[in-house]
Parts: sequence; C-alpha cells; structure tokens
Amino acid sequence: MLILAVKLLFAPLFVIGTYFIQKRFGARWGGISMAVPFILVPILLVIYLQHGSDFLYDSIVGSYAGQIALLFFIATYTRMAPRFNWPICIAASTSAFLIGVAVLNPLIKDLWVGIALWIIVWTISVKEFVAYDRNAKLPPAPKWDIWLRVASALFLIFTITQFAENLGPQLSGAFATYPVMTSIMSTFNHYRFGSNSSTALMHGLLQYLPATSLLFLPLAALSL
Repeated sequence: MLILAVKLLFAPLFVIGTYFIQKRFGARWGGISMAVPFILVPILLVIYLQHGSDFLYDSIVGSYAGQIALLFFIATYTRMAPRFNWPICIAASTSAFLIGVAVLNPLIKDLWVGIALWIIVWTISVKEFVAYDRNAKLPPAPKWDIWLRVASALFLIFTITQFAENLGPQLSGAFATYPVMTSIMSTFNHYRFGSNSSTALMHGLLQYLPATSLLFLPLAALSL
C-alpha cells in the first residue's frame, strides 16, 4: 500500500514534468527526462524500510529482468509505430515486455549476470534503432491533454496494482515493473503527434537508461 501511495504521489508530478520538458525542448528530451529514476528511487527506499537490505538487494537483482524487458518494449513499439496505430503498438510492446520478464526472471539470479545481459541487449538496441526525423517540431496540444495523461497514468497504476495483488509472485513482478510512464507518454505522443514523436521520445529514453541500469542500481546494490 505504501508503494502504491508513492507511485500515486510521484507519477503525476513525473508526467507533468516530462510533458513540459517535451513541450519546451522536444520529444527526445522528454524521453531523456524519463530516464531519471524519479519514481524508482522512492519505491526502493520504501522496500528497504519495509523489508530490509537483503530483500532490497534481491529486488534490485530481479529488476534487471524488467530493465531488459523494457528494451524489448522500446524496440517493439518503435519498429511497429510507423506502420500501425497506437493500440496495436502498445498491445504488441506490452506482450514483448511480459514475455521478456517471464523468460528472464528465472535466469537472472546474480547482479553481474543481469548487468551483462542488459549491456548486450542495450548495445544491440542502440545500434539497430529505427531512423526518425530528429528535427521535427511538435504542434501545440490542447490544454486538457496533460490532465488526460495524468488521469491515464493513475488509472494504469491502479489497474496494475489490482492485478498484482491477485496473481502469483512471478506475474506480480511482471506487472510491478511495467513501464507505466513510458507507455503513457509514448501512446499519447503517437496519437497526438504521430509515430515520429513517440520514436524520438523512446530514443531519448534508450540513450540515457545506462544512468539507471549501469550506475544507480549497481551502486545501490553494492552499498547494501
């Protein structure tokens, strides 16, 4: 319940902040801002306070299945976006994410294994990232757009939490690590501004994910 409260507190602030960064500097910078572990840090703190350092360490190790699955999510969405509308893209990328978590979660039992696999998949993802127009400008959005994004993020968090409470530990972990902010920002960008905008957003996110996966998470785990 405390973790849910943290998400409900920080998620709207994160959506609003990313929205205005994107509005001012472009979709790619919106993606870069999403690479900041603004929600992850408070959640890890809550886990530490509730369960202690050993449980937190295991949670960080297990999170690499979700971190790698996020790369599958990004690759699937960006490759499908130029040809399909956002409902098909989000359904396919969510499926890729959940399959990735289901396959990787039993395999990653060591921090360094998780880091090594993440580096391999991230390197391939960056090298094979789809081409897009980096100079495209975003048209103005209606004033209600930002509040619909916030409402959608809150609805998705409630839904995921409800499912997680009624599923087994493996599926609960998959739902708990689902990239809520990425899915909200990318689908709204896709619908409102077109596939190039959602692709630019995810490219910025992809480029700066190492700050979390290769710096913050390893340092947090090794300090326990």
